[in-house]
Amino acid sequence: MSIVARKIEWPTQALDDVIALHRINSRSLGFFPKGAFEEHARAGQILLAINKQAEVVGYLLYRVAKQRAMIVHLCTATSARGTGVARLLVENLKLVTKSLSGIGLRCRQDYDARHVWAKFGFTAMHRKAGRSQDGHELTFWWFDHGHPDLFSLISSDEHRQQVIVDANVFFDLNGSDERDNEDSKALLADWVQASIELTVTKELLNEIDRADDAELRTRSNAAVTNYAVARSDDGRFQSLCEELRPLFPEAAMLRDESDLRQIAYAIAANVSYFVTRDKVLAERCESLYERFGLQVFHPAELIGTLDVLEREAQYRPARIAGSHLQRLALKSEDIELVVEGFRDEVQERVNEFRKRVLRCLSQPREIEAKFIIDRDQCPVFFGATDRNQENRLDVTILRASKHPLGATMIRNFLRATLEAATREARNIVAISDPGIGRVEIEALTEFGFIEREGKWTKLTFRVVGDLTALREAAVTPSITVSDEALVEVMRSAVDAAENGNNPETIAAIESLFWPAKIINSVLPTFIVSIRAEWAQHFFDDDLASQFLFGTREDLLLGIEGAYYCSAQHRHLTAPARILWYVSKGNDGAGSMSIKACSRLEEVVIGKPKDVFRRFRHLGVFQWKNVFQIANQNLANDVLAFRFSMTERFSKPFPMEKLETLNIRHPLLAPRRISDEQFATIYSHGCNIG
Repeated sequence: MSIVARKIEWPTQALDDVIALHRINSRSLGFFPKGAFEEHARAGQILLAINKQAEVVGYLLYRVAKQRAMIVHLCTATSARGTGVARLLVENLKLVTKSLSGIGLRCRQDYDARHVWAKFGFTAMHRKAGRSQDGHELTFWWFDHGHPDLFSLISSDEHRQQVIVDANVFFDLNGSDERDNEDSKALLADWVQASIELTVTKELLNEIDRADDAELRTRSNAAVTNYAVARSDDGRFQSLCEELRPLFPEAAMLRDESDLRQIAYAIAANVSYFVTRDKVLAERCESLYERFGLQVFHPAELIGTLDVLEREAQYRPARIAGSHLQRLALKSEDIELVVEGFRDEVQERVNEFRKRVLRCLSQPREIEAKFIIDRDQCPVFFGATDRNQENRLDVTILRASKHPLGATMIRNFLRATLEAATREARNIVAISDPGIGRVEIEALTEFGFIEREGKWTKLTFRVVGDLTALREAAVTPSITVSDEALVEVMRSAVDAAENGNNPETIAAIESLFWPAKIINSVLPTFIVSIRAEWAQHFFDDDLASQFLFGTREDLLLGIEGAYYCSAQHRHLTAPARILWYVSKGNDGAGSMSIKACSRLEEVVIGKPKDVFRRFRHLGVFQWKNVFQIANQNLANDVLAFRFSMTERFSKPFPMEKLETLNIRHPLLAPRRISDEQFATIYSHGCNIG
């Protein structure tokens, strides 16, 4: 039998064949909503096995998170079993994900198919009870792409996002296996449970009590003990009930009152996601996102956007907007608040941590401390940077509290620290804090730090050149014998990039050695024109000071952003670089110059409502703006792209200089430029001699 593997294209009728194949095998694969299939197809994350009759005889569905591919489904048609379809699909996945750290999956121990993974080159890393309610034991299998340590982080226990389930979803999950509730049942899949923690509020017990069916009440009261209960302050809950009341009818029924309390509990507990099948409730709560950062999902929507949820846990500009974060100058009266809010109670003595915080207070010229609290005076982040050594920055304290914005502020601090190091010609940033935890380690790994003997270090270079120039940059007097292992890992990573010169690998290298830029490569650069009214929120401080209402500080603080444009610009591809050209508007605002550079992470084309819902937490655009881009037609496609790690230029690159590089005005559509043009613009903007 002649069978070939290829990536699914969108739109395609082949997706119907994939869904039909899933239906036949749903007993072992688990529930999976049609909308989630469509999301993965749009992202190109379904591989097909096609026979010579052009029939789909197998598929592999995967997702990408934290630089890893995770297999969700591997399915072969009964007629094609024993013909090598599964191996063909897995080998194809290895090829298309070779720039990632590797491929992982979770497989139940009671499945006969578990034996094939060793044959495919996977290694059984660890085993534990599944997080779904049946508790079947799972083995985590891993295929390593063999990149240097710099690329790899295998977490044995990922952080899960809390998701509050409404009563209707709870009853679905703990009722019969009916077709009507399969979207909710999909939340129990092991691969979904690895990313989310289903949580309930105290109000659910009241809803169970109102059920007329005694057997249902007994079964539900037993089932609810398997769920975490969201904790919240009663005073905050009561005030939220009054604040939310205008969203609900005056003559509220018991069900409406219960919905109000469910939402109030969710917000009071600082939980960001609420899942319900109640369309009326979802419509009522649409405005809650802008005010409180609470997102209300249908179960199928939640599953289709798991990758977005995982990133949003780390990059949350919408939550920053509602939190009114404050940076305080460290004072003696703040010492105990810092110690209480950030000390590792398990591994650290209180007096030892207090001494380290006091050192920040006693050496204000050499040690810069950043202490951030929210509007309720709750500690969010504390970081201290020591400049006593000439050629390096030493982060002596790096701590986030359990606040929802803690992970975001860690990344914001690391970005600022790396920018400061390159600006001050310091080639090494070291994290010497002995008390960092999982959240801090995830961020450090993401930013390219390497752990050696309890210390995390990273080389920083403002290099604009090819891979050879990046390798040679490490040969500097500031590198000591203790740093040689770090240099060797860097060189190994560059060697790996030379052997796999594709956009994904080069983008990964740039990410790891940010802010270094690699030219003479296959990674494209686009100039994107942005109107002044949007530029002020993302990077243009000069413009922000001119506008009456100022800038969206939350977007300036965020590591990621999103921008929308016409779907006609399909030549815009990721990964890539973006140079931001601030155009001049009818009101005269705008400098007609390039003022910033970003990494282009993802490009999505789809219907305006779907695209807006996916990226609204990252962008300044409101629905009316996206609707306008779609020419006020819900059937039209729009393009949105996600960008990250924006660098503001110290010297804007004006239009007259662009014209000397043969880049002509007007810049209406995203325009691809050469590596040489990019190097000239970037070097000027960052004042690189």
